[in-house]
Amino acid sequence: MPKTPNETERTKIRKALEAGGSFVLAAHRKPDGDALGSMLALARWIEGRGGRATVVCPDGVPDPYGFLPGAELVAREFPADPSGAGLVVLDTPLMARTGAPAEIFEQTSPVINIDHHPGNEEFGDANLVDTSASSAALLVYEILEPLGGLTAEIASLLYAGVFTDTGGFRFGNTDARTLGTAAKLVDLGADPALTARMIYGEQPLGQLRLLGLVLASAETILDGRVAVLTMTDAMRRETGSTGDEIEGLASYGRLVEGSQVAALLRELNGAVRVSLRSAGPVDVNAVAASLGGGGHRAAAGVVMDGSLAEVRERLAEAVAAFLV
Repeated sequence: MPKTPNETERTKIRKALEAGGSFVLAAHRKPDGDALGSMLALARWIEGRGGRATVVCPDGVPDPYGFLPGAELVAREFPADPSGAGLVVLDTPLMARTGAPAEIFEQTSPVINIDHHPGNEEFGDANLVDTSASSAALLVYEILEPLGGLTAEIASLLYAGVFTDTGGFRFGNTDARTLGTAAKLVDLGADPALTARMIYGEQPLGQLRLLGLVLASAETILDGRVAVLTMTDAMRRETGSTGDEIEGLASYGRLVEGSQVAALLRELNGAVRVSLRSAGPVDVNAVAASLGGGGHRAAAGVVMDGSLAEVRERLAEAVAAFLV
């Protein structure tokens, strides 16, 4: 069952934020639109109240998220001495996934943990872990809304987070709570058309050529119930694209008729990154967890050692146990 926190944790977080001061904001490595939108929105809110906010992403801001307001201010390194600052970790179930040195957690206070992933370690002084929420941005909105100060810029950032973690409102986590929040963010000034165009509508030629090669690799396994796409190092070299910029690439497999699970296998530094998407009732977080990864019910992933062929075989065995 999804875990829904009681109002006590929300109240603790609101009080900590209202107290002002300095905060360091972090999220998981290789941040997506939800992680970035949530961090930047909360940073804008803190600064609007006269506080200081440092947003840190060790991997930087990937395309296509450079358009987000404040993206140019994101730091790659954590402060050398964060003493006196609070730490807010967003959209991240495990401390280690932030890429932050352990001292950061020891030297900051309070540590605030806002997340919607199953299996969260609840490492904070305050832990808002709500697995029924479609996105961390949704939780940030629900925290800040009673406090006021939600500008059009903040609304745009939160909308981007909600939009990306629901796959443009196409995933199964798109519920009434999500759509109601999205409507409120639009009322506050978010621009749905601009967000959709910047995230899904504009891509360099190399990315589109890479997409074509990946789509051409499509195949089905397990009696057509699993669609598999492959991205090789050779494809990236041929097109001059890294493959990191194509938002939602793994989801294309969900379009295959009869598929319950879509998988993208991407060669990565001698290993294979597997991105899983559910096209039906299968919990791909459970599939990923069985292989040492994790994520959400509708979207999850894992990095596996071995060749593409070896990983494909191990993945097929794991997925088979969860098909309906």
